[in-house]
Amino acid sequence: MAKRRLMRITALLALALLLPVTPALADDGPPDGDGITIWNEDYTVEAGDTVEDDLTVFNGDLTVEAGGTVEGAVVVLNGNATIEGDVEGDLTVVGGDIYLGENAWVEGDVVCSWNCDLDQEAGAKVEGSIIEGAFPEWQRFPVSPPHPMNIRFPEADAVFDPLMTFVRNVLSAFVVAAIAVLLTLLLPPQTARVGQTMVKAIWPSLGYGVLTAFAAGTTIVLLALTICFAPIAIVAGIVLLAAGLYGWICFGAVVGQRLLKAFKAQDVPPVLAAGLGTLITSLVVALIDTGANLVCCLAPLVWTTVFALGCASLGAVVLTRFGTQSYPSTSAPDETEDN
Repeated sequence: MAKRRLMRITALLALALLLPVTPALADDGPPDGDGITIWNEDYTVEAGDTVEDDLTVFNGDLTVEAGGTVEGAVVVLNGNATIEGDVEGDLTVVGGDIYLGENAWVEGDVVCSWNCDLDQEAGAKVEGSIIEGAFPEWQRFPVSPPHPMNIRFPEADAVFDPLMTFVRNVLSAFVVAAIAVLLTLLLPPQTARVGQTMVKAIWPSLGYGVLTAFAAGTTIVLLALTICFAPIAIVAGIVLLAAGLYGWICFGAVVGQRLLKAFKAQDVPPVLAAGLGTLITSLVVALIDTGANLVCCLAPLVWTTVFALGCASLGAVVLTRFGTQSYPSTSAPDETEDN
């Protein structure tokens, strides 16, 4: 018997570690009948609510408020248990802490195991035994495999939202690349001038871009707070977005030219270089946006780099007055191409 229960608790622990971290489907009230198993979500038995069978919580915290009741056993794996109400069965916590408030009443045993601390108020009642330690008697565990019908599955949005975000970002990248082709056809020297200014005067471009974004953003917010100047705020916001987009396209044109030169491509029109470079840079940002959580601690560094590139592009647009004049430290586009 002890070996069988040891195998069951080991299997449950392994399942909890291998289970993907996904949110559980929210529940509108206490379960009735066959008990409940909560995966990767905190659960609260509110005052006046009753769980009529066993309650198991994996990777989440459990709270039983004063006046709340669990008629069966309670098991919490990798989470904390705060008990202010009644638990009519055993209470088992593995990999978390137990707090028994002054109104808590546990009719069975309290098992606090494996990195678990027990805090019991003076008025808390435990009718069974209190077992503490990393390796208590395994027969004390009131654990049985969860019923498949009681397992909470993730909402569809948790699965499809990242996919739809990725698709939307990819489509946006192609739209921006198409705009890059159109602008390069209409404004070839201006696009080249802004791109070269960003490359040759990166620090002035970055400085002017940060100042412009901060000053223009603050001004737009202040104008938007008023009724009379709200239309001006809208126009200013559109101009700022257009400047940022144009700078990003000019940066993409430079990236496309450098990539084509690296692959020794000959006689490639600037229009194709701008479209290709803008598409690649936009797709990279789209992938970062979709998988930012996977980057973990590197995400702030990656997004800081993207923000810096965006500000530098905006600054180059400001320094060249949308490409209509050369910045003092740069050469004319035609001279750059000849060199």
